[in-house]
Amino acid sequence: MISSPTGSLAFIGNFGGGEIIIIFLIVLLLFGSKKVPELFRSLGKGVTEFRKAKNEWEQDISEVMNQEPLEDHDFDKKKDDDSDSVSSEGKKQTAS
Repeated sequence: MISSPTGSLAFIGNFGGGEIIIIFLIVLLLFGSKKVPELFRSLGKGVTEFRKAKNEWEQDISEVMNQEPLEDHDFDKKKDDDSDSVSSEGKKQTAS
């Protein structure tokens, strides 16, 4: 399957070369020629940080999905153990 070069820019819709040039010229007029490289540099850094965070998040999810399931615990037994320790502590307090 051959992917088209516009596949990576699918989020911007059906923009052609002319529309992109017009948008670039508007940005150039709004921010000036000295600010445009700084603007695109910070935009690139933001995209890089977003991709890094997305990859870490996906990696964490895949690690969790690949883990062995936790063993079933007998919570009723734990409740009984907790109540025994509370009742024995209560006995100790009444004895003092």
